[in-house]
Amino acid sequence: MTVPFTVSADMQLGDRIKPFLVSENADVEIRAGKVPEALPQIGDEEIFFGTNYQANAESFLLQVPNGVRFLVQGGHSIIYDRDAGVSDREVALFLLGSAWGALCYQRDLLPLHASGVIIGNAVHAFTGTSGAGKSTLSAALADRGFVFFTDDILIVDTKNQEGAITCYSGQKDLKLWKDALEMTNAAKGQAVRDVEGFDKFFATPVNSGDVSVGHLASLSILGSNKSDANAPKCSMTTLKGGQSVLKLASSVYRPAFALGIWGRKKLYTALGDIIQHVHVQNFDRPFVPDSFNEGLDFAEAWLNAQAPSKTDSAIASDDIVVEA
Repeated sequence: MTVPFTVSADMQLGDRIKPFLVSENADVEIRAGKVPEALPQIGDEEIFFGTNYQANAESFLLQVPNGVRFLVQGGHSIIYDRDAGVSDREVALFLLGSAWGALCYQRDLLPLHASGVIIGNAVHAFTGTSGAGKSTLSAALADRGFVFFTDDILIVDTKNQEGAITCYSGQKDLKLWKDALEMTNAAKGQAVRDVEGFDKFFATPVNSGDVSVGHLASLSILGSNKSDANAPKCSMTTLKGGQSVLKLASSVYRPAFALGIWGRKKLYTALGDIIQHVHVQNFDRPFVPDSFNEGLDFAEAWLNAQAPSKTDSAIASDDIVVEA
């Protein structure tokens, strides 16, 4: 299996979810249609309300401020509706972001806000707050010869274990700011938004692999201290137990959606399953452009130590603390 589900769509979605797209017999249908203003109340079922979404056991309704609305139903369809003048680009941006994340939850898959590379069949992912440098680091590592695996969303199947956690590429294109394109040699594509002066672009990394499934070997949570280039040394420090779960909770893709669709117990059970099989660590490094290569060199050296023949034993260690 290369993807956890297949998709058919009535609009051009580019290469971002190319491995998922099929022409017939798809598991999920994406199409234009009428999206209601609110989910209907059926009996005494519970509806969860957020700032711009509603969710119950089977349906997820999302209203995006740019004039696009989505109805995700039963893990089998995404219906989109839009105001006049809203482009396909704007629809696709949120369709393959927030709506895509809701679809994963409905299909009992956990989306993490992460980017990563793959060595053999072992995926090494980087997660952290928005702006922490996940995409840039993965793109730069691809420029140094590692195989790019995913950007923005990493789809995790916590049920399919057999001694390892299976994960899938959520997005096969990068989204990079203009300066990150120059730092990583990724090939620039179209702008992400129809907004003048918004200098973020879709991009293809130098070493763009076509592999879409692997086992999740490590999750590195990126530090984002921008205040002093000389203060933090490069270090990777293992996280354990409850500490790991709390850190991972902040890396869940659209955590409010997870709570609305899954509930807290199911979410934290899934996170607990991950830490049983995945090496979770803090990765701290200087976070200023002039010191980018210092952190990149450190990440490259650590990944080189995770050669396929060493992966299982290397990531199983509980006392990995490396400092530059």
